[in-house]
Amino acid sequence: MRKVKFTFSHRIIAGFTVMAILSVLIGYLAFVTTGNLQKISTSIMKENVSSLKAAEELEIALLNQKGLVSNYLLDGNFEWLNTLEEKKKDFDTWFKNAQGVALTESEKRILRDILSVYKTYDNQRNRAIKLYQGNNIVDARRILANDMRNSVDSLYQKCEDLILVNEMLIAKAETSSKKNVFRMTVLIWLTIIGTLCLGCIMGFFIARKINEELVRSAKMASLGQLSATVAHEIRNPLTAVKMRLYSLQSQLKNNADSSEDMLVINEEIDRLEKIIKNFLDFARPPELKLEACDINKVLESVINLVKSKAESSNIRIENKIETPLPEIEVDKEQIRQVLLNIMLNAIDAMPKGGIIELTMSSNSRDKKQNSLLRVGIKDTGQGIDSDLRSKLFEPFVTTKEQGTGLGLFIASRIIKLHKGDIRIDSTSGKGTNVTIELPISHKLGKENRVA
Repeated sequence: MRKVKFTFSHRIIAGFTVMAILSVLIGYLAFVTTGNLQKISTSIMKENVSSLKAAEELEIALLNQKGLVSNYLLDGNFEWLNTLEEKKKDFDTWFKNAQGVALTESEKRILRDILSVYKTYDNQRNRAIKLYQGNNIVDARRILANDMRNSVDSLYQKCEDLILVNEMLIAKAETSSKKNVFRMTVLIWLTIIGTLCLGCIMGFFIARKINEELVRSAKMASLGQLSATVAHEIRNPLTAVKMRLYSLQSQLKNNADSSEDMLVINEEIDRLEKIIKNFLDFARPPELKLEACDINKVLESVINLVKSKAESSNIRIENKIETPLPEIEVDKEQIRQVLLNIMLNAIDAMPKGGIIELTMSSNSRDKKQNSLLRVGIKDTGQGIDSDLRSKLFEPFVTTKEQGTGLGLFIASRIIKLHKGDIRIDSTSGKGTNVTIELPISHKLGKENRVA
């Protein structure tokens, strides 16, 4: 399974995604807060305020009935009884309203008590009126002065209790509303502050990354110019030395000791020329010369080149390549250089011998489902330390005492010019696996044929 690599771009995208989510969350919280406030306000107006209004009107309707029976008992005018019936209707209307808006058990309990006491009060009034109409004025006034007064006081107190309960419910609703608003406000501000902090942190890292890239680009430009200058300056006298050495070889061909010295000098000159070539490739990105080729044959030619060196180091090369494989459009010589560099690195990583396993398949696909040719070069060598793995494709990073640190950098650049990918998976002490992926249907525009 391919290991997902989170690049700086991925982290930036993730950061902006988080900021977008936080911004949406702020809007959502503000919407929810507004909705809650509206619901609470509607609830207070619709339920508690309406209930309070009904309780107050109920008390007024009760007070309006007080004294009407007393007036009737004083002068016997039936108009007082007619007015009493109207006020009783008002009381009944507001009592029904109070029952309709009562939500809590305490409100309902008080209303039941009011209804019970009111029925008793109404019976007492009717008895007093009948006694008065039967000329039993003393008993009628006794009921009026004692029983009815107590009932009215009890009813009035019950109405006050109902008003108090509703006032407490309104106060509780307002307190709850304030707490909810405070919590939501704090949450919104925390989200805003978190978004701003995340934005500042992202801005800091983006600026630092841009600065690092600018510094790196400047260093690369300077190193490239310096490398080209130094390489050219060394190549000229080295060519002259090689020509003189060739002349001396013919003169000293009968001297065995001198011939061995000449061989060593030639090998060192070849090594210097290889270093010079690496510096020149680093300073001047190569021009791609694309052609259709069989990558299998390219790999076989590389195997033939390193075979003798591998055998001398007690290294076995296992070729497990799938056949047949499609042709791909690449720069054959540069791909050969990449494969040769990786194979030599694998050999150098196994000074005590080992195995190099080669695989190649064409059943891989990229994110756009385009076919890929995958080449795998796996060794059983020393592996790579964790602190070096992330820097392997940077210039002048090497684990070799005599290496330039340009081989993998140049290899990576060549693969990227081919719109491919190169990855290295390694565990210290357990070997290294290099994977190269190249597009099978590969078409480069003119602007991409030159780096």
